Amino acid sequence: MTTSTRNASSKSSGRPSARPPVVRRIAVKPVVRPPATPGAVANGGEPEPKLLFQKHFKSIGRRTYATQIKELANGNHLLVLTEAKRDAESGDVRKTRIVVFGEDILAFFRLLHETATFIRANPLPEEVKKRRERFWAKKNRETRANGHSADA
Repeated sequence: MTTSTRNASSKSSGRPSARPPVVRRIAVKPVVRPPATPGAVANGGEPEPKLLFQKHFKSIGRRTYATQIKELANGNHLLVLTEAKRDAESGDVRKTRIVVFGEDILAFFRLLHETATFIRANPLPEEVKKRRERFWAKKNRETRANGHSADA
């Protein structure tokens, strides 16, 4: 009985096989999204939600907060809360969104009301307020010194 020493030794030595690995290339088609206009049909065949209400405000530093109420095709409403934060180095805007569906909006407002009641009953100590004001004043001075607008 004979065994091929070449096959046995190549398996036991742990060396990779002489054959190159098989590489499969898959063609991927880019996803084309139509413009987000009210009533437009998105990729999933669902119409884009209709914008009913929108408000925003610019916070201190590089943050902006926005709220939107949208109406879905079935008549339900969505509450969309967005925080947009601009990256100081790249200038890119990073958005964080919370979507509250119509059936949860009233419970969400109760939660916000209870939170606001707590904040009013437990305001920040004056020491913390002053420290925060000094911090943002310094940031604004640094921003202006670097040739950027304080609103950037």
